Amino acid sequence: WLKPFWFKICLLLVGWMATAAMDFEARLIQRDGAALHEQVPRDRWCVTRKDLVHFRAVVRHYLDEKMVQPVRDRDEFDWGDDRIGPSVHTVNAQIIMPITKRHGSMSWALMMHPEGLLCDTFVTHCWQEGIFEFLDKVLHNWPRGGRHVYCCMLSNPQNLSICHMIKSPSDSPFAHALRASRYVLAVPNLSVSIYTRVWCVYEAYLAYSQCKVIIVASAPVPHLRRSVALAASLQALSGLLAFVFTSTADVEQEDEFELAAAGSIALYFAGVFIHAFIPPSWMTRASVYMLNIFCGVAVGIMLGFFLANALRYGVEWIYFLSACAMCLAAAVPMC
Repeated sequence: WLKPFWFKICLLLVGWMATAAMDFEARLIQRDGAALHEQVPRDRWCVTRKDLVHFRAVVRHYLDEKMVQPVRDRDEFDWGDDRIGPSVHTVNAQIIMPITKRHGSMSWALMMHPEGLLCDTFVTHCWQEGIFEFLDKVLHNWPRGGRHVYCCMLSNPQNLSICHMIKSPSDSPFAHALRASRYVLAVPNLSVSIYTRVWCVYEAYLAYSQCKVIIVASAPVPHLRRSVALAASLQALSGLLAFVFTSTADVEQEDEFELAAAGSIALYFAGVFIHAFIPPSWMTRASVYMLNIFCGVAVGIMLGFFLANALRYGVEWIYFLSACAMCLAAAVPMC
């Protein structure tokens, strides 16, 4: 009975998010976008983390309703794809520009926050990436202490000309926002280098010369918690079995168990070293789980030796300290 119940709950949540994504326009006030961008300082054209989460829901709704169309030979995306999505160019042309135009042609940021929000995080990207690829990386790498983000596709008025604002790059909205920021988040993508875009090169120069905290965004790891839980469970189970078997074994078998522990340690570190040079795949994921088993066996044997020798001859700290070191090293293949 739980499955139908949770299924209904999920449907209600999805429906609520879709409704909220579209109803937000009804709460917006019509304003003069050009005048607003003259009044609000350029380093205050920012959005919040909550705004980005909401914007993602808006894009997802437009895709579900097929209100965004692929661009032939340029952006032939899949409507159901939730990992990459349509390019920023496509989203700008088919979502950002029409919505902001209906409310006065200001930027998305000033449409949501007409009073402006002072920039503390500057995002640099090249517009060739998928929108979900971009948003997920920004949200995943959101700097601790960051509150307001300047992101050109949402911060600049896409329906207005800003040519007069960028005649002097050092006086452009980009430069103003970057000067006010503490963090600069560089968002790479799977298509091209962001430094094929000259503005990204200039922004990198400003960030470095002004000693900003520069963060290179990475994609969130799918199913991370499940993978770590499985690896930890395999390690704990194999370690427990090795511990029980070793602590109850005859003392004459100590040499064999020491050899097994040494072999497990050697395989563990050899595997970790090899993984640094091979691309991820299902085989590497399976081998990571095997590495955790080897690590668990080595830890279990060492702890078993510690207990057995403590009971028979007194405390042998070398086994205990070795086991603790292996427990710390176990975090490497999990990461």
